[in-house]
Amino acid sequence: MVTIKDKYLRILSCLVILVLGLSLVPVASASTIPSIPNVFEGKLIINGADVPAGTIISAYIGSELAGSKTIEEAGKYMLDVSGTEEDNGKKITFKLGLIESEPVSATYQHGAAPVKLDLSFEGDFELPVIESCSASPVYILNDGKDYSVIRAKVSGGLSEVASVTLDLTPLGGGVVSLTPESGGIYTCNVGSTLAGEFTLTLTATNSFGNQVTDKDSVSITVVKEDELTTRYAGADRTFSAEEIKNIVNDSKISSGIKYAVLAIYFADGWDKI
Repeated sequence: MVTIKDKYLRILSCLVILVLGLSLVPVASASTIPSIPNVFEGKLIINGADVPAGTIISAYIGSELAGSKTIEEAGKYMLDVSGTEEDNGKKITFKLGLIESEPVSATYQHGAAPVKLDLSFEGDFELPVIESCSASPVYILNDGKDYSVIRAKVSGGLSEVASVTLDLTPLGGGVVSLTPESGGIYTCNVGSTLAGEFTLTLTATNSFGNQVTDKDSVSITVVKEDELTTRYAGADRTFSAEEIKNIVNDSKISSGIKYAVLAIYFADGWDKI
């Protein structure tokens, strides 16, 4: 028979075990507290004019890159500058490409409130120009072999184009360089085993170190083979001769998809020719 005394002893034992367990859990040290970036925002002027949208502004603590962002609205910026407690009091330098801002008083303060700071720049600043960029075909198969050709036309402004890159992070890759061709054309082939709709960021850099990005123009759709009938065959999920003709003549659809669709179409015999 369990007495009231026994019940209280059991409860007390549980409390003792709980307290001892909590005492063994290590307390997070101050060094594990994540860094809280300094936020700077304000006007952004170059040679007396608004810095164009698409320009990349960067911040450095010493020689270390501490923040970088593409300007979304001409003449304005907002930038997170990330450092550590050891960086407290160190000078922050702002740059457009290789050009430093006119002297400003900005130091890193760990966890400080947002700072209003207008920045102006003077110097040989000229953005590269992305005249056009696109993906063709737009629709490719997710077999890793099919691909879309990314094509961009870029000029360097007053300087030479140093590089044109494409960020393949959404496809599980990294940043790749496009191959220069004649007439300011840059190209690369992009394939994927991941299915979905993807928009990729193109960045052009000139010899001044100035950069501009296009985040909207390069889009591809990677399609699974078992989704082809759903996407292209209509409500009856069966390809008709007219649908096959439209697919074959559609320049936005890759050869890989066309061959896969034809294989499905002729799967029950070649008498459809």
